[in-house]
Amino acid sequence: MFFQEVLWMIVLTVGLLGSHCEGAISCKNEDDKDVDWFILYKVKNGFNYVYTDSTNQNLRKNNKHVNNQAGVLANTLKPYFEKDTQSSEFGFIAYNDQPPTSNSVSSTHGHSKGFVMIDKENVVWLLHSTPNFPSCRESNKFYPNSGKCNAQIFMCVTLNSTESAEIAQHLKDINAYKFEEHNADNLTDSSTAPRARPYNKDLRSAGNSLFKRFVKQTSATRDPKVGDLYVTIADTLNTNLYIQTWRSDRGEPFVTRKGKELVTIMSVDTAAGKWDHGSDHSKWCVSETQDWMCVGDSNREPSQFERPGGALCIKSQPVAEKFREIKKLVKIDTAGATAGATAGDIDCGTESDTGPPPKKPKVHG
Repeated sequence: MFFQEVLWMIVLTVGLLGSHCEGAISCKNEDDKDVDWFILYKVKNGFNYVYTDSTNQNLRKNNKHVNNQAGVLANTLKPYFEKDTQSSEFGFIAYNDQPPTSNSVSSTHGHSKGFVMIDKENVVWLLHSTPNFPSCRESNKFYPNSGKCNAQIFMCVTLNSTESAEIAQHLKDINAYKFEEHNADNLTDSSTAPRARPYNKDLRSAGNSLFKRFVKQTSATRDPKVGDLYVTIADTLNTNLYIQTWRSDRGEPFVTRKGKELVTIMSVDTAAGKWDHGSDHSKWCVSETQDWMCVGDSNREPSQFERPGGALCIKSQPVAEKFREIKKLVKIDTAGATAGATAGDIDCGTESDTGPPPKKPKVHG
């Protein structure tokens, strides 16, 4: 009888713990299951993507479109959509220097885009490259039509709520433009003095995966050795980098002061399609060694060197290997390679950008 009572207590305790954690916010997969982290890389001219997460680190093609209201992004953002059921413990911050609410954001803000949610247990940090995202708080309209044209990237990580100050510090240091928020005081940073830049800080996800966040320096003279985010990453990680950013073609590899090469990825070839960097609005890099893959917020263009910015990197051999595999250093023929509408059918809207922003407040793609 004694052992039966002990067994019953164990079952009851596990059940209570399970119900306690069930409501915690988290990054989600296509089946609406919790994942520690995911990376989603959308094709150009369409809504398909390749995807990897903490449960399966193969870079594989999606089952549901990126704008599906029961897909990866919609599942993750469900607490944001359910605005009528939010508790005082739930809060969020939406930041984007190309917000759906305005056409003009000062270039003193970081070229940064992301979404942060917090509850009593977790923080969900979703970094991305998509202007006007999320476009509204409706599960069937959250992905902007302009986001169809160019390739885009998303990285989501689930953190313990004790890391909320770290995220708040990051948003402060990149001067993120916050266009919508709710109970933002739940995501606070008690520090008052700005940190010396550049700096980097290790983060552990709720599942104990290793991440590293970067905040770069700014350069009023547009000196790349000071203001280029990817120089900072290469110097810190002590590795050559392969880099994809928006239409920044720097020709020969740029050598940093520590002798590391920063190589422009000219094209990618994925399970969902292939395209060149002139139609890729994402900002990401992968190390040649050390097994780091990063999602940044800055382009490798002189206009970006004078703006604040940062990146989040994951330490994962499978992820790094898969992103090394899809990179191409020479241009590829993209005719008919990607599912979806042709370029002539797409209105890129505010995603298009071919030059640096002027000194007056203006959005830069």
